[in-house]
Amino acid sequence: LTVCYEALREGETSRADLITDRYGRRAPKPAHGGIALKGYTSSAHAICEAALEIYDKKVARDIPVRRFYLNADDTKPESEVKERIPVQLDMFSAGLISETAETEKRDTQRERKRQDALLNIKRKYGKNAILKGMDLQEGATARERNAQVGGHKA
Repeated sequence: LTVCYEALREGETSRADLITDRYGRRAPKPAHGGIALKGYTSSAHAICEAALEIYDKKVARDIPVRRFYLNADDTKPESEVKERIPVQLDMFSAGLISETAETEKRDTQRERKRQDALLNIKRKYGKNAILKGMDLQEGATARERNAQVGGHKA
């Protein structure tokens, strides 16, 4: 995760370390962070939780954010992933580990079915078949962008 902050206005000060951005303006130094997931995942929930954890640790909340980048390294197609996550067992928590693993597996399967259902509906009826509530508000652009080539006017 890389977070770039808004440049300072004339006469404005900041407690953060300052740099000169590519336009010659004074701006707070960008925040950087990373996290390793437990294993390979296609779970949007797991990826969002990890991203929010980094964001909460690294980003200064009192400085406006101009842009941020989020990237994923060491990605593989699901068909290539056959590895299971090793679990350290002990005498006292063996039952809890199996219950937690079963719950996680069930939640992951449920999320996967939900994602597949959404994708199938969008393939059959179009991108605007399912929208978030915020995409229906005044000024939202999702419906128009879905009708354009690559989200841009062509």
